[in-house]
Amino acid sequence: MTKTIPDRVFQVKDAAGRTYRVTRYAWLDNVAEEGRPEEWRETWHLLMTDNGGYLDPLDEDGRYVVDGTGTLVEAVGTAEKADAA
Repeated sequence: MTKTIPDRVFQVKDAAGRTYRVTRYAWLDNVAEEGRPEEWRETWHLLMTDNGGYLDPLDEDGRYVVDGTGTLVEAVGTAEKADAA
């Protein structure tokens, strides 16, 4: 069994000072043996802005490039747990 959840949200800013909200979505697989309680392991994740842009990380310093546009953005503030609504 697999499920996708919104994991956390954070803000990024481009060179013009515009900020965008980003959600990190995680794909989880249930790796528990049959008859056992669920045990979820992350198998993949995706970073997506609220307006549909995908982010690819450039480095460990919180810098990203927006897929398809080449726009460089950087994380601002701290990440928060996403509502799983």
